[in-house]
Amino acid sequence: MKKLSIVLIISLLFSLPLAAQIFPTSSSNPVVDGSLGNNEYPEIVQLKDMRLGYAQSRDSRNLHFILEAPTTGWVSVGLGSNRMHGAHIIIGYDAITSQVISEETGRGHGHSPSSEKMLVQSKIKETGGKTTLEFTVPVSQFDSGRNLRLIVAYGNRDNLRSKHVTYDSHTINFLK
Repeated sequence: MKKLSIVLIISLLFSLPLAAQIFPTSSSNPVVDGSLGNNEYPEIVQLKDMRLGYAQSRDSRNLHFILEAPTTGWVSVGLGSNRMHGAHIIIGYDAITSQVISEETGRGHGHSPSSEKMLVQSKIKETGGKTTLEFTVPVSQFDSGRNLRLIVAYGNRDNLRSKHVTYDSHTINFLK
């Protein structure tokens, strides 16, 4: 009986969605408004002079991300790689009169528009010398493997092609 209970518990643990094991779940879903509210994201990491927050939605269907950087130019988060190459890059800027957010595919040291669109929600906002990119993607895009690799960066111009001023990478490890 004890062995059966252990086998059932282990089976249950392995049947949980992988993202449920990766991301902390927020007590309430973050509001995708381009600003980092108090206690909105249960996990916030400092990456050089940027702050990256992430959370899983309460229904476990979506992943929420927010990146705040000290710039009045573009900001980006690349998902799936610690380098530009191979990353699905969400990049954007707020030029006051227009806000631009694009999904790009990293190729070598560059990127181009992606044919794969996965954004559920997104918002970019510049205020007080900082630009904040916030977005939601489906869990199903990233729920396989042992970790989720990310690259974050920002530039000082309102465009999608100028070189970054600063970048960093981060890996979110899955629980074993």
